[in-house]
Amino acid sequence: MNDEGFDFVIDRSLGNTLTRQVEEGVRALVASGRCAPGSTLPPRGEIAKRLGVSECVVRAALRRLAADGIVVSRPRVGCRVQGIPAAANRTVLDVNLDPWTSFGPSNSLFQCSKVLRGEGCRVAMLPLGGGGDRPFLSPLKDALAEKPGLVILRSSYTSLKNAMRLVVGSGCRFATVGAGARRSRYVRHVGVARYDYATAIGEFVADCRAAGLKRVVQFDFGGHPYLDASAALERAKVGCERVRLRVDGPADLDAIVCAAYSRTKRFLHDKPLPDMFFFTDDYIGLGAFEAFRDAGVSVPRDVRVVTFANARSGLYPYGNVARIESDPFANGREIARCVLTWFDTGVFGTYSGRCSYVRGATFPR
Repeated sequence: MNDEGFDFVIDRSLGNTLTRQVEEGVRALVASGRCAPGSTLPPRGEIAKRLGVSECVVRAALRRLAADGIVVSRPRVGCRVQGIPAAANRTVLDVNLDPWTSFGPSNSLFQCSKVLRGEGCRVAMLPLGGGGDRPFLSPLKDALAEKPGLVILRSSYTSLKNAMRLVVGSGCRFATVGAGARRSRYVRHVGVARYDYATAIGEFVADCRAAGLKRVVQFDFGGHPYLDASAALERAKVGCERVRLRVDGPADLDAIVCAAYSRTKRFLHDKPLPDMFFFTDDYIGLGAFEAFRDAGVSVPRDVRVVTFANARSGLYPYGNVARIESDPFANGREIARCVLTWFDTGVFGTYSGRCSYVRGATFPR
């Protein structure tokens, strides 16, 4: 094959290294059939010139591909394509590092594992959320000793370094999933599935500004930092008052509901009422709507409400309120598809989780 097939773009603004980008690009070409098994890759110098990188970068990338059996390098012959070897080890270690996420059936973790098991994969689920990096090390070490074919690290936060170092040290490949997922410079980081709520938050803030709202009250407990709209509202010249509920953790759902109920009742005694309430969690909404009902406050006639909602949880029988909505069933299936593609082709890729903003009756058009 000639160098015309090397048409992928090297993006120097990405967090991962140039070597990693070249490796992923060539791997994708082999997986798609554009670099067929038995064909010979162009010389390193030609590839480097085509991609705008140094020959050292190309050499390092080809060395990694050779270690995975995708190409074989022979003196005076060049690199011959072997193809993507089928993964013999189709076991998945699904590690939940997020203290605010459970393994319930309405969660994408559960749905992803269900799909993978249906495709013949062995899946071990390891819940480790709840207290920094150090408590994670011992159980994660034990699980990695089983040498899973792929480790999924799930977290809404970016403090995953210790966990990633452990996985890399074990020799296992891993992917990161969650709102805090980022591209990593680690060689064994094969892909990322990121839940991006920024677009939905932006649409919500634009509606607040267009409606001329002056006072928005946001309820949260620190569990979903990616749903924090306070800074975006302030930038849009919409006043935002942030109420941080004090709860011990996500497992105490009754405490979340009770805290939201009591704090909402305090605001309902104020005159005038806030222009809008924004609830960043399903269970905060449950408590707040109880307070609305007890006080005889109608939504959205008396007050506007926007809430986060799990599309399949069934926690919101409260009418057509505006909501930022995720679909764990769809996200779980897509993440499982990425994992299965990795096992079959060696390419995990990047997946942006589905999240939508529904205006409902809160912002009628």
